[in-house]
Amino acid sequence: MRDGTPPALQQKETGGYTLRPARSVAALSAVVASFAAVLATAPSASAATSYASDACSSAYNRACFRIHFNSRSETTQLSQSACFASNKSIKDHWGYSPNGASIVRYIFGGFPGYYTDPDGDTHKGMSNPCDDTGNGQYATDNAASAYNQDPSHSYTVYSNAGYSGSKKTIPKYDGIARNLGSGLKNKNSSSKRN
Repeated sequence: MRDGTPPALQQKETGGYTLRPARSVAALSAVVASFAAVLATAPSASAATSYASDACSSAYNRACFRIHFNSRSETTQLSQSACFASNKSIKDHWGYSPNGASIVRYIFGGFPGYYTDPDGDTHKGMSNPCDDTGNGQYATDNAASAYNQDPSHSYTVYSNAGYSGSKKTIPKYDGIARNLGSGLKNKNSSSKRN
């Protein structure tokens, strides 16, 4: 009909309208039903999460700054619990999203004192290895001490993400681990390479 009446409606002789059986209506119904079925069974979108305890690009982690899960030993002045290693500024110890579709969470991990390369040769790594105490714990708000093996840069640990709040600077490599102290112990959220 050309009077503006939708084609799926047909006029009866009495002037009323009724739905006319048409293939287009059936096809439209099938499309709507299949679309609803797809939506009902579609998996929900969620970001893939991975975990990293090593953000240090130094060969065999020899020149890294580390935050440790436990306090340092008073007798050895070393921190040997699980650690998070880096040789760059970390704006948020929680982690980051590199592309909006995935998440990288920073955690404490264990690192050996020696590494074996693919040729079977052994190389000295960290001067004091990170053991498994605290392994797998989140790095943010869980560190008690820090140790710096970077010979060129000091690092500052902050209580807030984005390099703000209470802070403590760990000098460039001097062989001594430092406890973060009451203002930062288990309140670490970022670290900046100076």
